[in-house]
Amino acid sequence: MEKKYEKPKLTHYFIILCIIAYALQLFLKYYYGEDFFNSVLIEYGFSLQNILIGRIWVFLTSIFLHATPEHLVMNLIALYFFGKVVEQELGRKKFLLAFFASALIANLFIVVSTLLGYSSMTTPTVGASAAIFGLMGISMITKPLEFIFYPYLIPIPLVLVALIYTLFNVASFLLVLTGQISSNISYVSHVGGLVSGLLLGFREERSKKGFIIILFILFLLLTTPFIILIINTLENFNYINIILNIFR
Repeated sequence: MEKKYEKPKLTHYFIILCIIAYALQLFLKYYYGEDFFNSVLIEYGFSLQNILIGRIWVFLTSIFLHATPEHLVMNLIALYFFGKVVEQELGRKKFLLAFFASALIANLFIVVSTLLGYSSMTTPTVGASAAIFGLMGISMITKPLEFIFYPYLIPIPLVLVALIYTLFNVASFLLVLTGQISSNISYVSHVGGLVSGLLLGFREERSKKGFIIILFILFLLLTTPFIILIINTLENFNYINIILNIFR
């Protein structure tokens, strides 16, 4: 088994790299204007058009660019919590594999979505969220009961947080796919990153236990609303009148 690291150094390095990249983006925006800022996103973000004209560097550069400060902060918080679990538990090599493989698979999902007409050929996708979803996928398979302080700064089982995010993003992806909603969030890349992370997680020895826990928590999440609905419905029944009517 690979050495278990005490400090998630790569997670910290990637956070710093994203901050430096966005600081550079803001510098260019300040000196050259909004149009230049947007042109950087278009040229270095991932899109099928960029691939077709030979900008293969977008496979890498798109990961570390972000569109807004909120986009950056939310991704970095998630990267910190999920990244350190993977890096500390599985080691740096598997962390790197999960991070970059998930980003790559997510980009391939975007390509397929574009070819099928569901995504724009020219609209760039930027951000580390697809790679983070990969880390989330592998961490909920290997360490489902790890308590993390994300996103509400209270300890919550990792598998619960991951499944809620998974259900939300899969549902949003299907709604976008069917034209029910429109969004500038690349849900297809999130799903692609998640699928990659789950597949990598299933390769680990402890995946069977994690899979059982995931199924159990997923069952609770899906059935709880119906149970609450049934309870509320039963509470509204007037049992006395029902019994009296039976014996009339």
